[in-house]
Order: sequence, then structure tokens, then C-alpha cells
Amino acid sequence: MKKTSGYDQIYITLLPRLANCDIAESAKRLGLEFRDGAARVNFLSREYRIDQNGVTPTDGGPAVFINNRSVLIYYILSEGAGQPSYSFSPLFRLTGMIAGQNAQSNGIMNDPMVKKFSGKVDLLNSALIQLGAVEQTPEPGSWSWIIHPLPKIPVKIVYYEADDEFPADIDILFDDTAPRFMEFECLAFLCGCLISAVVEIAFPS
Repeated sequence: MKKTSGYDQIYITLLPRLANCDIAESAKRLGLEFRDGAARVNFLSREYRIDQNGVTPTDGGPAVFINNRSVLIYYILSEGAGQPSYSFSPLFRLTGMIAGQNAQSNGIMNDPMVKKFSGKVDLLNSALIQLGAVEQTPEPGSWSWIIHPLPKIPVKIVYYEADDEFPADIDILFDDTAPRFMEFECLAFLCGCLISAVVEIAFPS
């Protein structure tokens, strides 16, 4: 018998809350299509159906990472409203953590992308474009993109090329209104799902 992981348990724990959710109301407020008793959402290049029984991809393809499904439940359960500001900050800064913790935690979050894409900005660009990102006007020594992994939650990704003093680096920045729609832990899950999707496209297993 397959052992239930901690991530699986999070999803299982969320299901009773989903059963009591007014999905039609949430879909309207979050800008999602509601059809045949379910919300429909495009998340990292796949469409999902969210109903009171759970979250399933509509393409009939292979199973998805369980955190993707948990993120979508957190999102549909959100009471957030309004529009994004398109003003961006590191995720940990949005929590009010002190500067030292902020820098350390932000580095841990971004490290997987930095290790994979250092010196490979063209590969990063290709993967992000496939996920629907839009490249922004470049600044000297850097490239940036805005991607909407979910409606109402735009994310800005900035790549800094290496120079004589510093190695290449990547920032993943969330819209300042993101905490209206998800708590910090949920946004961290979302960040992890985004990173995994980008890496998988660029380096298919």
C-alpha cells in the first residue's frame, strides 16, 4: 500500500472545506469560468475542474503534483476580491519578516531556479513563454517577465546576469495584493509549483 505523504494529507484535509464552498460565487469573484457545476481554471498550462468533490485536470492526462491541486483548493476557498496592483515584492517581505530572515528565506525559495538557469537565460525565457509569461522591457544586466499562474495573482520573475562581483541571480516577486487571496504558506506552495513547472519544461525528465 502506498504511504500517504504529508502533501497528500494536506489535500485530503482540504476536501471537507471544499464540500462546503459556494464554488459558483468564488468563481465569479475570482474571474473563473463556471460550467457544469464546476469552476474551470488554467494553471501552469493545464486546465482543471474544481467542484465540491475535488480538483481534476480536464485533459485526461497524467496525474499532477498534489501541491498543484491543493493550491487550487486554497484559491477557490479564498475570500479575496479586487484587482492586482502590479507592484511587486519578494514573498517573504509581504509577511513582514525581519531583513535577515527575509534574505535567507528568499534565497532558499529561489535557489532551485538559480542553479538550473544560471547562464541559461534563453532557456529560462523559452520555458516561461510556454507558460504564458510576457517579457518586459529589459534593463541593463537583467531580464524580467510577468506571468499569471492564477487570475488575480501576477508574479514577476527577474533574472540578473553574472558580473565580476556577483553570480547570476533570480528574484520571484509577488503582486502586493497576493495576500488577499492566499496566506503565506499557500503562496509558498504556489511559488514551488511555478518553479517546478518551469524546470520541467526546460529540463524534461
